[in-house]
Amino acid sequence: MTEANIEALQRGYEALNRGDLSVVLELLDPEIEWHEPGDSPEAGTHHGRDSFELFFRSWVESFEGFRVVPEEVVERGDKLIAVVNQSGRGRTSGVEVNARLAHVWTVEDGRAVRWEAVASPEEALA
Repeated sequence: MTEANIEALQRGYEALNRGDLSVVLELLDPEIEWHEPGDSPEAGTHHGRDSFELFFRSWVESFEGFRVVPEEVVERGDKLIAVVNQSGRGRTSGVEVNARLAHVWTVEDGRAVRWEAVASPEEALA
């Protein structure tokens, strides 16, 4: 793992916060495996950059002022664990959302091959 992977991850979050998903998608392997926790319709294991893009666009578009700010990024073997703060206001509900969670990224050759959201940052870092 290199400093370049951490920088690419931070660049991806910055692009996401600008609303530039094209930069984010360039950092994903076309066959990325991704996991969404919980009991939402998207929960479970999925494959492919296209399905990740559809999921992510619908998520981002359901909020006003959606932001994902990494508090810290920790390297664990071939994984980067980003402890993030996600915030925004629900477009329909008007409810403010502010959540602290972990994004666990597996990176190979400069591209993310796996992504998982973990509700407890402490659990992800353990």
